[in-house]
Amino acid sequence: MNLRLILIKLYKFKVFKRLIPSLLRKFSFSEGINIQLKNFKINLNTKSSIDREIFLKGSYDKDKIDFIENNVDFNSIDYFLDIGAYIGYYSLYFNSKYKNIKILTFEPILESFNQIKTSLNQNSGHNITIYNLALSDTKGVDKSWVTDLNKKSGFSIFDKEDLVREVNNNNYSLQKIKYQEIKKDCLDNIINIKNKNLVLKIDVERHELKTIKGAKNILSASNNKIFIQVEIVDNLKDKTISLLNEYGYKVIGSIKPDDKRGGTDYYLRNFN
Repeated sequence: MNLRLILIKLYKFKVFKRLIPSLLRKFSFSEGINIQLKNFKINLNTKSSIDREIFLKGSYDKDKIDFIENNVDFNSIDYFLDIGAYIGYYSLYFNSKYKNIKILTFEPILESFNQIKTSLNQNSGHNITIYNLALSDTKGVDKSWVTDLNKKSGFSIFDKEDLVREVNNNNYSLQKIKYQEIKKDCLDNIINIKNKNLVLKIDVERHELKTIKGAKNILSASNNKIFIQVEIVDNLKDKTISLLNEYGYKVIGSIKPDDKRGGTDYYLRNFN
């Protein structure tokens, strides 16, 4: 029995629920670790809580992915766009199940982008194109910030008002915040898709409104049938949903976060 299987078995016991993730965090591998899930391989950095969850549970965001699959006929889908991909779990999962779709994966943080590349090298015959970019409403160079470099999934594009609000609401220390320069662009500048069926997953840490504004041409084109999963924080809900309503989308469901810091995932589509 290999080490991962031993740790998974121990993790099922209540007494080890805290100990096993702590050990994984402490004894992480410098270049990450490649593991085999049901239908694909993925590279993990066990200093990250999300990566540890995938390592121990073998899955991630199962309820959210189930909602998508229960409401989308993937046999008729042409593209899946993974916007704010982190380490590409959604991209790898959908690629492993639906070979007919083209997957476009967007991740601006270099370390996470490199993890995706490592994972792709472990999976032959994939149909995934990756972009080291943030999607926004303008093109250029910006900076992103995070409170802990081991929480790369939490990197946010810098906005002074947003930063102040997050610091005050969560008692973050300004002295401990880390910054990274990133490139950004509008989705409308990158691809021109017409007469296609698309699924978009958008998880961009409070930048969702600008991401959607930068995709107006694609999202509002009446000849594209599009299903969207977008994580929206409470203070941006009304503006974001209102804009998507203007583009012709209706909310068909939502999934609330497990913790108070996350946003609610909303599911919308522009077709019946």
